[in-house]
Amino acid sequence: MYLDRILLFCIIFLLFTSCKEKKPPVQTDYSLEIPHTSQTLTLLFCGDIIQHLPQIYSAHEPSEKDYKYQKCFKYIAPYWADADFVIANLETTLGNKDFSGYPRFCSPWQIARDLHQLGVTTFVTANNHSCDQLGKGITNTIYYLDSLGIPHTGTFTDTLNYKKRHPLYLQKDGFKIALLNYTYGTNGLPVPKGFVVPHIDTTTIKQDIQLARRDTATNIIAFMHWGYEYHNFPNKEQRALSKWLHEQGADMVIGSHPHVVQPIEYYTSDKDTLGVTVFSLGNFISNQSQQGTEGGICIRVTLTKPRNHPVRYQMEPIKFYMYRPYEEGRRRYYVVPENLADSVIKDFHLTKSKSFFKKTDTILKSTKTFSF
Repeated sequence: MYLDRILLFCIIFLLFTSCKEKKPPVQTDYSLEIPHTSQTLTLLFCGDIIQHLPQIYSAHEPSEKDYKYQKCFKYIAPYWADADFVIANLETTLGNKDFSGYPRFCSPWQIARDLHQLGVTTFVTANNHSCDQLGKGITNTIYYLDSLGIPHTGTFTDTLNYKKRHPLYLQKDGFKIALLNYTYGTNGLPVPKGFVVPHIDTTTIKQDIQLARRDTATNIIAFMHWGYEYHNFPNKEQRALSKWLHEQGADMVIGSHPHVVQPIEYYTSDKDTLGVTVFSLGNFISNQSQQGTEGGICIRVTLTKPRNHPVRYQMEPIKFYMYRPYEEGRRRYYVVPENLADSVIKDFHLTKSKSFFKKTDTILKSTKTFSF
């Protein structure tokens, strides 16, 4: 009897303890193990997108009631595939009728559509042709870019939009890129009342850079429309402004407007690159024929952010030539990178392309490095 009671007690105890909720062990170590890996981001910059009337005629497909530009960029587009952001200068206003070329541009909105479909992610729009079609041109350009879902900066319909959308932030992983865009002027045309086209003004730019830094931007890019047209080297104002922009905190300064390639400069401290200036990318696509305007460079920049170290920059220029053969009774336009020139470009255009690439090499070899 006594043994039975002991056995019954043991059974009850075991049942009670087995049904009791098991608590997890108390956590005393709240440290987070962060892998010692570097974060990277790739940016690719393209120069002046210009649309003269012959280009618009070339893109027109009457049977489809459409304008098609994808063929123009089929050789260069593969370079965009592995970039996180591809940024280009849209040096024309957009519309759906009443198109015009130089001196007051208005181009089919489809050029933005096709570039975006091929990989261009972002447009800057502050340049000397921003006001070519006055307020209507700015409104239409913004309307089409917004409708296509393309981030952009440089022109604004009013000060409220300017304050909400400037700077433009491009974010991925641990990077928050502030993109700023300014122009030296608008060809004497006044900015329509109420609209905003940021001009190059050091007081405003300093405030914008300070705002970007307060907004915890990891990098600041100033896309500057500046310099003298058709000059292969920057003027004193460009050089002084470039240095000043880096001193204020801009990492990269990307230039447009001269329509020809200008050199690159690096700003370093010890072994770290603090800033890069590309004074002019040259034309990306146009119908210009002055020497040096028949091509340009894209710039691929890979940002690497090691843990507890400054961002590092790896830069690669991609040279290309604007190939303009006659096909099917009209002139066609192809942006052809140097490595495809021999297989794509024909006749006297091949000789011209080799001359262009050689001259561009000479300009890029004049790259300088400055230490702070």
